[in-house]
Amino acid sequence: MRGLRAILILMTTAAFCGAVAAGSIAEKGAEAENQVAAGDPAAAIETLDAAIAEIWDAMPLTVRKAVPVDSATGYGVYAERENTVYKTGEKVLVYVEPIGFTYGRGPLGDRLISLGVDLAILDADGDKVFGKEDLMRLELPVRYRNREFFLTLNINLETPPPGKYTGRFLLKDTHSDKTAEFEIPFEVAD
Repeated sequence: MRGLRAILILMTTAAFCGAVAAGSIAEKGAEAENQVAAGDPAAAIETLDAAIAEIWDAMPLTVRKAVPVDSATGYGVYAERENTVYKTGEKVLVYVEPIGFTYGRGPLGDRLISLGVDLAILDADGDKVFGKEDLMRLELPVRYRNREFFLTLNINLETPPPGKYTGRFLLKDTHSDKTAEFEIPFEVAD
């Protein structure tokens, strides 16, 4: 019951989302607590899921996590890289968990997650040495409002001279005007 109360407290503090009525979230929390007390935890999960969906829909596109990795095979399943020093020819692999994206209609008849990515590489002085709009586009048809979603991004280091750089990524939700920017610093060494 303490865990449920903690979730309810977190949900009621979601007032940062201006379009989400705090009362609606609190009401769903109280309803879920009643459902648990009545012995119906599955209904409580559905009720809380609806509250989370309200918050999700009102929030901006946000990058919850972005880390350099050696590999990534699933949501939360990755080997974080020990350092961000790469040799020429190596690839910078970045694991990213976006949240707050919009669901479009997909070929399964339900939902489609669709994100585009722009990349700018900045040198140590902050000058752009490389830029590519629409570097990649990801579309994933889903039957549910999947929120455990990740993507991996690659920066190919074939040509940059040794030095310190920053990869500046811009995620673009193709079903809305939501965007989220994040940066990954890295170094190229001989």
